[in-house]
Amino acid sequence: MSDWIKIGVEFIKALPHQWKGSSDPNAPSEIVDTMAEEAPRADSVAVGDESQISIKTGASPNRQEIARRREIVRQFFNDFWVSAEDKPGTFAERLNRAERHINERLAARGETWQLDAASRKQLGLPPPKIRLD
Repeated sequence: MSDWIKIGVEFIKALPHQWKGSSDPNAPSEIVDTMAEEAPRADSVAVGDESQISIKTGASPNRQEIARRREIVRQFFNDFWVSAEDKPGTFAERLNRAERHINERLAARGETWQLDAASRKQLGLPPPKIRLD
């Protein structure tokens, strides 16, 4: 039975090296990531940290992406209004006032989308107020 344990331990020790793309633990690390130098395609996925995933296609976002975007907007919206004393009466008015702040935070975070009329519709948020000034 102890032979099976030794085989299991050796297998587990070898796994991290296989995940890096090499079964040779002494392989140089320069050749491990061969895809990093390839040019991105139009249908590729850009990944920053785990909370920043954006799909670069013309298709509309899926439910999971919409939920992620709604959560980001909610967080930035709350950050904007948390210390405000004089708040407008409706959510739509508050969202209109916070939109610039939200878009600045989205850009700083590296998001490829902005809060505009189209994204508000996708996220189920009220449309922006049309200003006639």
